Amino acid sequence: MSRDPGAWEGSASPDPAARRGLAAAAKGAWRSPVVRLIAGLAISVVFLAVTVSRVDLGETARALSNAAPGGIVLAIALVLVELTIRAERWRILLHPSAAVPLRSAFAYLTIGYFANAVLPARLGDPARAYLAGRSFGISSLVTLGTIVVERVSDALTILLVVLLAGIVVAPGSQLAGSAAVLTALAVVGAVAAVVVGIVVLRSGLLDRGLGRRLRAVVARVGEGAAVLRRPRGAALILGLTILPFGVAVCTFGAVSGALSLPLDPVQWAFVLGVLALSTAIPAAPGSLGTYEFAGVTALGILGIGSSQALAATVLIHVIAALPPALLGLVATLVLHLRIADIEAAGDTPIGAAADR
Repeated sequence: MSRDPGAWEGSASPDPAARRGLAAAAKGAWRSPVVRLIAGLAISVVFLAVTVSRVDLGETARALSNAAPGGIVLAIALVLVELTIRAERWRILLHPSAAVPLRSAFAYLTIGYFANAVLPARLGDPARAYLAGRSFGISSLVTLGTIVVERVSDALTILLVVLLAGIVVAPGSQLAGSAAVLTALAVVGAVAAVVVGIVVLRSGLLDRGLGRRLRAVVARVGEGAAVLRRPRGAALILGLTILPFGVAVCTFGAVSGALSLPLDPVQWAFVLGVLALSTAIPAAPGSLGTYEFAGVTALGILGIGSSQALAATVLIHVIAALPPALLGLVATLVLHLRIADIEAAGDTPIGAAADR
């Protein structure tokens, strides 16, 4: 069978435009929601398989069926309190750019939780930034900046809690050691970022072409942290970061009590911190699998049997994730948004969407 030499050469050595087209197509494929979902599901399946392999599911089911209803009701009520505090924190972060009512901040906050429950790779945060920015009349970059402040303050609080609680309840554990390493890396990273920032600013690189655009983007994101420029504002945001985490710790305490687990408040904080850190792992929507693995591992360090540990982890996972997601679904319907709108918002490049 004969071949056209020109066709053969073209397929073996595509011209630069063709190579760019192939690269763009490959990049587009990896950005596909289907590809991200499949990758997340694969990660979740692996973690679930490892978790379930060491658990008696019958014993787990019995533990869940015997859970005290009072503890479950208390945990759900505490989740609603935590959500309200987080909405107030976000409202305060948004205030320099727009006067947003608490109910509106609460609505879009829960829409972000709902998006995280249905979209992989925690795309609820960019979806919230885009949708809320459009609704509040704020640049999406500024809105994203407020969410960055939330995430950074939450992450530093969680790392500190896991480090301190781990030293108290599990000083020789691998998780406590990992938390210490992560905390040290976070501090070193922050110092390095400041040093690099100073060097770049003094070098004048940001005064040229792409640098000017990058500088403008960073400045817009930085507007989301305007509240932190005043000591009173920074102290308020710090308090509104620690308080909801404390409420979340009490939520796990209510779940622990409902299952009659012999744990104290410091141990509640340790387990909850580990669970919160596990949500940073890219997985299926809702952090399915990775969350359960982290919970069973952390509770196992504290001497809780794997079956009871899985029961506690499943219960706190459902209680912490389901009410916010359902409220977000209600807010989505009330605001006449569609699931497709939320998915598109999660995939929208924030920088492109923010030019107003």
